[in-house]
Amino acid sequence: MYDVLMSAGIGLVLLVVLWPTQSTGRRLLRSWKVSDPTPAQVDDAVRYLKRRRLLYPLLFVGLSFVPFASGRGLGSLAAIVLGGTLLAELIALALPREGRQRSASLAPRGLFDIASQYVLGAYAVVVLFGLVWFVVNLQITQLPVFVVSVAAVATVIWAAVARPVDGDEEVDRVLRTRSVHVSAGIGAAMICALIGGGYLFLGVFAWVMMANTNVVSKKIAW
Repeated sequence: MYDVLMSAGIGLVLLVVLWPTQSTGRRLLRSWKVSDPTPAQVDDAVRYLKRRRLLYPLLFVGLSFVPFASGRGLGSLAAIVLGGTLLAELIALALPREGRQRSASLAPRGLFDIASQYVLGAYAVVVLFGLVWFVVNLQITQLPVFVVSVAAVATVIWAAVARPVDGDEEVDRVLRTRSVHVSAGIGAAMICALIGGGYLFLGVFAWVMMANTNVVSKKIAW
């Protein structure tokens, strides 16, 4: 019970600290090359962040019931952020926003229309390396968490491509890209955390680099 209450408290504190505001939404869009976002565009960005961060307290509490998560660290933090991203994308896919007409893009949307091939390629390399590492070093107990993390990232990527346009098209495209890149970075960090040792630093580096790779209309800027 103590762990549950402690996790709930940490989650609520994190929610208060990270609660998105209009300035947060504006800063997010400008960092993703939306130079002069309108109030409606900022509202879309704030809504996108709220969908994720409202889930953090619940995910903190849920993680306290998972035996292998008892040792807190980079892996637990990555699991919470990845879980928030996954659930938010699935909610956006399944539940239309009230009062807003959803529409599909006229041109078919492919994965590389919204995501960097370098980010996805780097994540694939980390996944392959992690799989070989666990098998060669007989760390079989890590494989279930590894498989779940890879499946979660794959689901986020699928949902980001598949869900209909919701809100401003430019912002919608930018936020899809962000979801894919952030989830790939988090997934890489989780794998590195499972390996442990010096790979923790590599995981943090991969998370930061992938999450901040900005690709809009095939333009790549690190």
